[in-house]
Amino acid sequence: MTSKTLALILATALLLCLIGGFLDPRGLAQAWLAAWITLAFLSLGAMAILMVHGITGGAWGHESEPVWKALAAVTPLLALTLLPLLPFLGALFPWMAPTESLPEVVQRKQFYLNGPFFIGRTLFYLLVWSLMAWWLCRPTPARRWHAPGLILWALTVTFFSYDWIMSLEPKFYSDVFGMERMMFSASGALALGLILEAGSLRDDVRLDLANIWLAALLGWAFVSFSQLIIIWSGNMPDEILWYLQRDAAAWGWIGRLSVLLFLVIPFAMLLPTAAKRRAGWLRMTALIALTGYLLHGQWLIWPSLPTTAWAWLLGPTAVVALLALCLLWLGHDRRQTLLGKSDKSQNSARARSFVRREVRHENS
Repeated sequence: MTSKTLALILATALLLCLIGGFLDPRGLAQAWLAAWITLAFLSLGAMAILMVHGITGGAWGHESEPVWKALAAVTPLLALTLLPLLPFLGALFPWMAPTESLPEVVQRKQFYLNGPFFIGRTLFYLLVWSLMAWWLCRPTPARRWHAPGLILWALTVTFFSYDWIMSLEPKFYSDVFGMERMMFSASGALALGLILEAGSLRDDVRLDLANIWLAALLGWAFVSFSQLIIIWSGNMPDEILWYLQRDAAAWGWIGRLSVLLFLVIPFAMLLPTAAKRRAGWLRMTALIALTGYLLHGQWLIWPSLPTTAWAWLLGPTAVVALLALCLLWLGHDRRQTLLGKSDKSQNSARARSFVRREVRHENS
C-alpha cells in the first residue's frame, strides 16, 4: 500500500472523526479511547517480546526481530495520539465528577484518582514507553538493560491499566488486573506477529514462537479465571457488578465468543507439534486469535461507557485512522515488514549471525 493511498485513507477517516466529534464530542472521545487501547497494547506487547528475547536469547527472537521492532516503533506516535483525550477526562471517567456526588468508596480513592495526578502519571507512562521504544529499535540495544526495562514496562502497563481501563468503573478493583492486561497484550502481539511473519520464518523458529504464544495464552487464561473465581466466590458486590454488566444483553455473547476465538480454538490448534511448524496453519490460528483479541478489547471497554449511536459509528473509523497513521509513520521499509514482504534469506542470515555471536560470547 503506497503512502498516497494511506494518506487518503487517513484524511477520510480523520474527516469523519471530526464531523462525528462536532456532533458528539463525548462519543468521539469514547471511540478514540477504545481504538487507542486496542492498538497500543499490541505495540506494548511487542516491546515486551523484544525485552524477553534480550534476556533469554535464542534464534527465535533474532529472526523475527524486524516485525517486533516495527510494531514497537509506533509507540511514540501512539503516545502523541492519546494526548487529545486529556481535555475529555470528564466525559470518560465518573470520578471526575464533584466529590460530593461520588459514592463513598470512590471518594476514598480520590487521593489517587484526581485530574492533575492522573495527567501527570499518564505523561510519565507515555514518556517511558516512547524512550523504551526508541532504545529497543536501535540496531544493538545493550542487553544488560533488558531485565530492568521489562520490570519498568510491567509496572507502567499495570498502573496505566488501572488508570485508563479499570477506573472507567472506579468502584471496581482487582489486584491482578494489570497482570491480566500484560498477558493479553503479549498474546495479541504474538498473534499479530505470526500473521505478518510466519511465512518468512524457519520451521524451528515457528515452533518456538508458537510454544511461547501458547504459554502466554495459558498465562492469560489462568490470571483471568483466577480473577473471576476470587471475585465471585468472595461475593464482592462492586466487582461482581463489573462482570454482570459484561454479561448483559449482547455483551455476554460477545465475551464468550472472544474467549472461544482468543483462547479455546487457538489452544486446540496449537497442541499438535507438527501443526506449529506450518506457516499456513499458524497464520490461520493467529488470525482467529486476533479476531478474539479485537472482540475482547471492545468487551472490556464499551460496557463501562454510556454510549450513543455516534460512538458506535465512530469506533471503526477511529481504528482505521490510527492504523493508517501508524503505517504512514513507519515508512516504506517497515511497512514491507508488517505486510509480510521481508526477505526470508535476510532473516535466516540474521539468525545465523546471532548464533555465531552467542557461541563466541559463551566461549569468551
